[in-house]
Amino acid sequence: MRLDFGGVDSAKSLSGKRFWASLLVSCLLTQLSFARQKLDELLVYGDNFAFSVKEPLGWKGDTKGAAEFESNVVFREIGRSPEEVSGMIRIRVNNKEDENTQADIKEDMRVYRERYPEVQFKDLSITNPRYRCLAKVFYVPGSFYEYIAYVNPGPGKPLLFSVAMNSQKVEATAKELGAYESAVESLTLLKP
Repeated sequence: MRLDFGGVDSAKSLSGKRFWASLLVSCLLTQLSFARQKLDELLVYGDNFAFSVKEPLGWKGDTKGAAEFESNVVFREIGRSPEEVSGMIRIRVNNKEDENTQADIKEDMRVYRERYPEVQFKDLSITNPRYRCLAKVFYVPGSFYEYIAYVNPGPGKPLLFSVAMNSQKVEATAKELGAYESAVESLTLLKP
């Protein structure tokens, strides 16, 4: 009497099944790892645009309530009341007329000077690794500090991002500036 335990063909079959099972587990683990990394990014879209932006650590994004602030998305620090606007980051997509982003920020400075003759300006060192970024602080000490960045996705893209944060009567904290910088750096235009 001869017992057949599958022989060579069965061993190859078992080895093949182990290979495919191992490959499947590896793919699933990779997908789970990728999903975990992307959980802090929001996809924001409208009729003519789509972009992604990373939620700053400790901040929560809101696209539904953003319209109240003439924005596409706002970020509030977790734990702050919804009524509190100090430190709130506002991101808006605007139509772009040309590539002269410097002229856009100069025009905003002119308008602020008309409204607030004592307004001061200082450069803000914030960048986006993919796009040109110009940033400034518009402020009147003891009255307001408005952080403004324009992020230009470049020629051929008809849109311009504006990212703003108001810290009310005092300069932004290091935590607020870190969150603001993180949001600006992570902006990625997906559909112009």
